[in-house]
Amino acid sequence: MKIYQISGLGANHNAFKNLKLLPDFECIALPWLQPELNETLPHYAERMAEKINVNEPFLLMGLSFGGIITKEINEFLHPKFNFLISTVKSREELPALMKLSAATHLHKLIPSSFLTSDSLLSYSVFRKLYSARMPDMQEIFVFRDPYYLKWSMDRIVNWHNENTLSNFMHLHGNKDLVFPSSKIHEAVIVEGGTHVMVMNKGRKISELLNQKLMEF
Repeated sequence: MKIYQISGLGANHNAFKNLKLLPDFECIALPWLQPELNETLPHYAERMAEKINVNEPFLLMGLSFGGIITKEINEFLHPKFNFLISTVKSREELPALMKLSAATHLHKLIPSSFLTSDSLLSYSVFRKLYSARMPDMQEIFVFRDPYYLKWSMDRIVNWHNENTLSNFMHLHGNKDLVFPSSKIHEAVIVEGGTHVMVMNKGRKISELLNQKLMEF
């Protein structure tokens, strides 16, 4: 069975490279697309899903922003199951700072040069935000188009999908600074897991995923 994987904001399929899943499952990356001008998130999700073969059962796996896209895809497609990692399932789970940013437009004040920079300042902030043992950012965070990044940030802080999922497994780290675990409901909490635990705790995350995959 195919598992369609959607990575985190600006990241490519290498974000999942440390996962060792059961051999009966084929992982297929759904790469990020350049957003159209003022494109809505539902429409963007429809374009992201165009590579999914709906003529056979399939699974979805979404990481961070990819989890939000996964939730949107469930509005019009019917995956057999959803794996959500280091993400949120509703606006209720968004941190207060993101909700404040939606109300005040703080995120729009971030300069594009910072979002796309390889400078020490940008890198050090990413390391602090995600993990001190974060892998090489150059290898993973490759989608740095300014419009894509600013569009994505705006769509995240303004996300309002409240529909519930019944067929999902949510893995979340108790040290996630992007989406604090205190706001997350119905999740398997991974001790010591940060926002990039799929990369630096690949063995543990693989173990949890494979336990569920054995049911299919």
